[in-house]
Amino acid sequence: MSKKDEILKDQNGFDTTEVIPKGKFSAITPLSQRVYLEITGSEEKDGIFELGERAVVIGRSAECDIQLGVQNVSRKHARVLLQNEEYLIEDLESTNGVFVNGIKVVKCVLRNNDQIEIGGVKLVFNEEKRLRKK
Repeated sequence: MSKKDEILKDQNGFDTTEVIPKGKFSAITPLSQRVYLEITGSEEKDGIFELGERAVVIGRSAECDIQLGVQNVSRKHARVLLQNEEYLIEDLESTNGVFVNGIKVVKCVLRNNDQIEIGGVKLVFNEEKRLRKK
């Protein structure tokens, strides 16, 4: 029997569970993941924006990764970033704030189907995870 196939036993001889850190678990679990923001409430246009490891800035400015041409949106309104294997949204000191599920936030971890509102524009955070078939 190889070392990795051995069952851990506690001091009384009972089987135990090995604690696997989140990063190690995700490295050994074959997952397929798609993460994106879906703009659903914009007079201008609806759309889907794929998220990755790079931070994404949302705002009115042409410099932003996601541009929302609405007057109530600040030039650089919010940023979505990946940190410790979770996506977060943070307000970049905007005038009108960032709302997640109706609550004004400064910085917030995003979960699947969270409803985001930025300057009256509605976005949905989508995180699809599936086990990959071998």
